[in-house]
Amino acid sequence: MSWNKHLLIFSIIAICVSASHFLTREWDSWKSKYGKKYVSSHDELFRRKAWEATWDKVQKHNQLADQGLKKYRLAMNHFADMTSEERKSKSCLMPTKSSIPVNTKVRSYNKNLNIPDKVDWRKENCVTEVRNQGEYCGSCWAFATVGVIESRYCIKKGELLELSEQQLVDCDPINEGCCGGFPVNALGYVAQHGIMKRKDYEYTQQKFTCKYEENEAIQLNVTKYYVLPGEDNMASSLAYEGPLTVGFAVDEDFQLYSDGIFDGDCAESANHAIIIVGYGTEQGNEVDDDESEDYWIIRNSWGKEWGEGGYARVKRNANKCNIGDMAATADIIL
Repeated sequence: MSWNKHLLIFSIIAICVSASHFLTREWDSWKSKYGKKYVSSHDELFRRKAWEATWDKVQKHNQLADQGLKKYRLAMNHFADMTSEERKSKSCLMPTKSSIPVNTKVRSYNKNLNIPDKVDWRKENCVTEVRNQGEYCGSCWAFATVGVIESRYCIKKGELLELSEQQLVDCDPINEGCCGGFPVNALGYVAQHGIMKRKDYEYTQQKFTCKYEENEAIQLNVTKYYVLPGEDNMASSLAYEGPLTVGFAVDEDFQLYSDGIFDGDCAESANHAIIIVGYGTEQGNEVDDDESEDYWIIRNSWGKEWGEGGYARVKRNANKCNIGDMAATADIIL
């Protein structure tokens, strides 16, 4: 074997060792950042392999984004040690036990209604801080419901309260706690029972015995539930009345989303509940205005380290991931 061949082999080995050391440093840093601990060395090895597969996926996607071939970027967030199959199987939207409450209405707006070009209820100080439902409790339905009630109460009364998701998880007899639920049903529960403040009934990421105290609950005059068919009606309701809850067909790219306007793959049907707090348009360049992109501003319940500080922008006027199929909200009268 010639000296050149020996040198090539040594160079390849050195590169592989260096890459392995780099990934180990990144793995250790990632575990520290997200407080990840594993029950055994076997479990950690399994999660490390899943994490490395995610790393490869994220790097390849972001290279395309850097070339202008993708409109959004991915990140090694707290879902990065899940396998692709695990990410695809996550669901917390399960309308399995009941129909929509009888007093739910379908609301449509005049298509000629002149709505603003952009809306963002965060700027009106009527959106609470982003929260985290936790990885093992499918309570997105409760977070979406509570977030909409908080905002609409604030818009009507001028007071932003933090209300209890845990009350819904523990006490709503129609929905299924950490196993999933349906926001419209949860709105019906709140209309009947009221809702306690978060500090009086704190979130635990588990379902426990109901500890609802009627004398501590805020009683809301919820007169109607609205299902809003289609994105035009959603935009009108959002612009003039406030945030609303929607179903979303999450696939794994959305779980790893970092920033940009999401227009990626979707699951076959809605499996997650989120809140829409605004909308807007990203303008195209001076050469090609057709590059302008309409988007929704959504608030998720996966913590501030996910996405754009806990939020995402999702392609609008395309029914992306079934976002226009399950929009709902409620009227609160003071």
